[in-house]
Amino acid sequence: MLKLSPNKLSYITRSFPNFMWVLKWYIMRASLKKVGKNFKFGYNSEFADHRLIEVGDNVFMGQHTLINTTVPVKIGNNVMFGPQVTIMGGDHNISYVGKPMRFVKTGGKNIPIIIEDDAWIGSNVTILKGVNIGESAVVGAGSVVTRSLPPYSVCIGNPCRPIKLRFSDAELGEHLKQVNSKYTQEQVLEFFNLATKK
Repeated sequence: MLKLSPNKLSYITRSFPNFMWVLKWYIMRASLKKVGKNFKFGYNSEFADHRLIEVGDNVFMGQHTLINTTVPVKIGNNVMFGPQVTIMGGDHNISYVGKPMRFVKTGGKNIPIIIEDDAWIGSNVTILKGVNIGESAVVGAGSVVTRSLPPYSVCIGNPCRPIKLRFSDAELGEHLKQVNSKYTQEQVLEFFNLATKK
């Protein structure tokens, strides 16, 4: 991990011309808190605060990915992002009396963001604070994720909601065994049923 402040990293990535993308890519990748093997991200991506971002193995992020956070962001293994995905972590205290919100540094709900293994995040998705996207979930293009999503679900919309599971019951049981999932079939069904009742 390169020891750079967010301001220094931002200065480097904004001041280097585009033909130096490979050098910018290397510096950005090396500055993250944790980086797994075979991590790739697309042209004109931006990470701030990079010191709070952990990325697993075999992760691909499309062009213009933006991760702007004041809370930890943890991305598991084998995760795919389409282009122009935005992750916004952190919050402002909007209830403080006597001071503009911009200058209130405490009291917001700053909850980490977790994207579990094998999730697929479609293009132009926005993910907000405190969200946990379950293992192998699919988030449809243009969705705004404001709450946690269950594993193995297909989710769409604004606000994003689960609409179905990726597999039939028989397929789900077989898939969970073959990928050595941390979830049982009963857990997946329970999480999905709870999420669709809200």
